[in-house]
Amino acid sequence: MTIKQRLFSIFLTVSVLVLVPYQVSGQNKDVNVGLRTVVIDPGHGGKDPGAPGPDRKHDEKHIVLNISKLLGEKIKKEYPSVKVVYTRSGDTFPKLTDRVKIAHQNNADLFISIHCNSNKKTSSSGTSAHILSRKDTKNPDRDLFDENLELTRLENSVIEFEDDQSSYKDFSTEDQIFNTLLFHANFEHSVMFAQLVVDNLAVKPFHKWGKGIHQNDFLLLKKMTCPAVLVETAFLSNPNERQLLVSDKWQSEIADRLFNAFKEYKTIYDASVSYSSEAYVPAEDEISSSGKPDETPAEEYFGIQIMGLGRLLSTGDPALKGLDPRAVKSEGSNIYKYVYGTFSSSADASAQLASVRNKFPEAFVVKVNGNEVTRVK
Repeated sequence: MTIKQRLFSIFLTVSVLVLVPYQVSGQNKDVNVGLRTVVIDPGHGGKDPGAPGPDRKHDEKHIVLNISKLLGEKIKKEYPSVKVVYTRSGDTFPKLTDRVKIAHQNNADLFISIHCNSNKKTSSSGTSAHILSRKDTKNPDRDLFDENLELTRLENSVIEFEDDQSSYKDFSTEDQIFNTLLFHANFEHSVMFAQLVVDNLAVKPFHKWGKGIHQNDFLLLKKMTCPAVLVETAFLSNPNERQLLVSDKWQSEIADRLFNAFKEYKTIYDASVSYSSEAYVPAEDEISSSGKPDETPAEEYFGIQIMGLGRLLSTGDPALKGLDPRAVKSEGSNIYKYVYGTFSSSADASAQLASVRNKFPEAFVVKVNGNEVTRVK
């Protein structure tokens, strides 16, 4: 088989992987093609402690293992049909290739790698989410590590602990092209989940580190064939954030926030691949006319957010299940937040929430001010 034939075969394979769920769901709405398997990767482990804590008991490897297990249990409880797989469940050291293999063997729909950040500057602080970069590290036009050089070195230094490093040699041309195709197929969902992680986790007392979402050439992400995000929860090197990271209370709080991001992501993901080919049209009495969007909303109003997505959907798209929301994207964000309704008060929006949740269970009331969307507690 020639190079061109093999590459064309790869392209067809990736196309099938991406498009079949949409086609199957249109033919048989009972087929479960939603998010079925999540792989949670507690960073480091065993002989690799990760970022040092105030004592050996609170090194990064122990903190992220606790958070990962708490997150996994929350997912299992809320979604019994979702398979939760850990790359490690104890103080062991799975190689990077083993972590990737676990995701492949379990046909992961989402890969979440959980870490604590660290920096020589103890003032550095904040939460960040990292996805595979669009740029090659050898691209002469841009230094990929311009903003994140120290962090990337820190995470990739895990290779030093592996006995056999032969699997990290430069990839072949076909390998690189295959990775590129797979990357483009999963990039949008990675961005989506990363944005939800930052939105949920970077809330007081935490905040965003830098841009919040960063693109890196982490070796862990290079071979992933599913949406994958590396989460830096907070800085162990920062005295204030270290106090939070080592406490059971805040480890549980971090897991809660990551779980909220997972819930929102799963709702969006399932809606995008698990709907019938015929758009659902609600009955007239199911949602009152006051819930229908006006043509020209006021600068500030209340609504119901049904999903966030990294692309614009056309009017009547089946993923919207018969609703006609607005897509609102704030400056600097990669996510369009789909907001249904134009209400003068949060109470009016809340009155319609139950009806909307019949279609989007994770919907919630928001306040919209121009292009800024804020959740109403």
